[in-house]
Amino acid sequence: MDTTPRGQAAVILMYHRIADDGTDLCVSPAEFREHLAFLDDAGYRVLPLQTLAAGLKSGALPERSVAITFDDGYLDALTHAAPVLQEFGFPATFFAISSTLDGPGEFWWETLERVFAHSDLPPSIDKALPDGVGEMPTRTRQERRAAFDAVRATFYPLPLEVRQARIRELLQWSGLPSSTNATHVRALNPDELRVLSRLPGMEIGAHTENHLLLPAQPATTKQREIVLGKRRLEAVLEQEVATLSYPHGGFDQETVEFTAQAGFTVAVTTGNLAASAEHHSLVLPRLGIRSGDDLRLRLEALFSAGALAPRPSEHA
Repeated sequence: MDTTPRGQAAVILMYHRIADDGTDLCVSPAEFREHLAFLDDAGYRVLPLQTLAAGLKSGALPERSVAITFDDGYLDALTHAAPVLQEFGFPATFFAISSTLDGPGEFWWETLERVFAHSDLPPSIDKALPDGVGEMPTRTRQERRAAFDAVRATFYPLPLEVRQARIRELLQWSGLPSSTNATHVRALNPDELRVLSRLPGMEIGAHTENHLLLPAQPATTKQREIVLGKRRLEAVLEQEVATLSYPHGGFDQETVEFTAQAGFTVAVTTGNLAASAEHHSLVLPRLGIRSGDDLRLRLEALFSAGALAPRPSEHA
């Protein structure tokens, strides 16, 4: 079997949702099937994430190796992604946020999408904006999109309590209810997560407890987020959870140390880079995939050059 010499790239793909909703995080089921068919036809070796990481470390990795990962643990991981993966015989890792096990609440970024997609908003917003921005208009679709982008950027570093308070404030400003009937846009519940974990080749990884940007948090919060994210999933699944995805791709040295102490063997970030033996196994970069991406060109760029310029505001 051909193997990659040390320093040669492997690529870890990062998806979020497999759905026809048309939002930033979605790849349609038809497009996802096309991606997997391309990987199959082009001779890429789709490996479990832990196998790929071990191969990078040992140097015994098949050429053109790829791993497939999904962040956030949406329901469509089970209903849309897993059936197609199984059809092709491809393994994948799904990173779940453990606080979502408490109920079907909306992710904060989905709430923001819902608020700013609403056409009947006040004419301007003066809340939750970046420092130095006093007010932004929200009359037109373009203005609402600009306001959404500005507000979303302020949410990433927030502590949990502040984030929750700002969500409540924005909902009150918009006049929209705190809940939604869009039951398909939710996280997997404990029973569904167990079903997914028992499918051949499907691994559940951790995505922390509350999906906070870890480098922006104090040490006690970082450690709690990492440890609870692992322990709660393990209690539900009754099996070890050995892989972690850093929310928003954010990490620092202290975060990596806490990740190692918690017992994770592999952790992934973002960056739109190829992974190689030069990367620590707890800081493996991934290639973010969104609707409309040319997977062939993006993979060729990484395997030939070993790097790809990062995309701004890559959400994880």
